[in-house]
Amino acid sequence: NHGVAPQICEPGISKAIIEQHLFSPSMWSVFLLQDLMGMDETVRSQNIAAERINDPSNPNHDWNYRMHIHLEELINDKNFTQHLKEMVVSSGR
Repeated sequence: NHGVAPQICEPGISKAIIEQHLFSPSMWSVFLLQDLMGMDETVRSQNIAAERINDPSNPNHDWNYRMHIHLEELINDKNFTQHLKEMVVSSGR
């Protein structure tokens, strides 16, 4: 037993999960963009509900996602992009 799951996925939890996937022996590591952004307080969305891409209880909410920032902002965030690059390189992917 590892205890109770946290109510909110803090950046450190997101980072740990992504690192586990990057360092796994699997051939592929596929991530949702919002999961990658969730590792960084400066680029993650503060609106948790908006990050949900599917709500099975709502037949009108079908697998959609709209980023809360422009792609150019994300690309220009050197701390985020450098950190992500270091994670990918250190995992050998």
